[in-house]
Amino acid sequence: MATEATGAVEAAPGMPQLDFSTFPNQLFWLIITLVAIYLILTKVALPRIGSVLAERSGTITNDLAAAEQLKLAAVEAEKAYN
Repeated sequence: MATEATGAVEAAPGMPQLDFSTFPNQLFWLIITLVAIYLILTKVALPRIGSVLAERSGTITNDLAAAEQLKLAAVEAEKAYN
C-alpha cells in the first residue's frame, strides 16, 4: 500500500502554475486579463474619478470665494459697529 501511495504522488504533476507545459497558455490569459483591466480603467473608472476630482475642486474654489466675501462683510460690519 505504501508503494502505491508514493507512486501516485510521483505521478501527480504538482501545482499547475509551476508546470512549464502550461506557461504559454497562462501567459496568454495573463495578457488578455491585463488588457481587459487596462481598458476598463481607462474607459470607465479613470474618467469618473477625474470628473469627481474636477467637481470637488470647483466646489472648494466656490466655497473659498464665498468665505472670502463673508469675511469682508464681517469686517465691514465690525467697522460699522465701532
